[in-house]
Amino acid sequence: MAEKKSNERRPAIAALRLALALTGFGLGFSLMWFSVLSLLPSVVAGAASFALVWVWGKRIETAGPSRAALERLAMRLAFRKGSVSADELASASGKTLAEAREVLDELAERGLAQEEDGRYRFP
Repeated sequence: MAEKKSNERRPAIAALRLALALTGFGLGFSLMWFSVLSLLPSVVAGAASFALVWVWGKRIETAGPSRAALERLAMRLAFRKGSVSADELASASGKTLAEAREVLDELAERGLAQEEDGRYRFP
């Protein structure tokens, strides 16, 4: 289920990353292009900006949500439903069940959550 959700979001994220990269190209191109003689350097600068923004966006996309974002997501899910399980957190975040359970266990160790029958409540 988690794989399906992350695959459903990919076209939107890829389109956003492409738009940002094209904006980077436009910015790099416009900063250099003042006359016909500077066309080649401006295209090179635009392509370099495009590549930098594309790689940056891909790195963010593959890294997934941070630990703090997973904790906030767990708290939001628990607020909506009263409690949250590791399965629910894993399917909502696209992370594995082990990673979701680890995040919830860390919240319980810090006293922010209480485990009851495999579900975590936030007092």
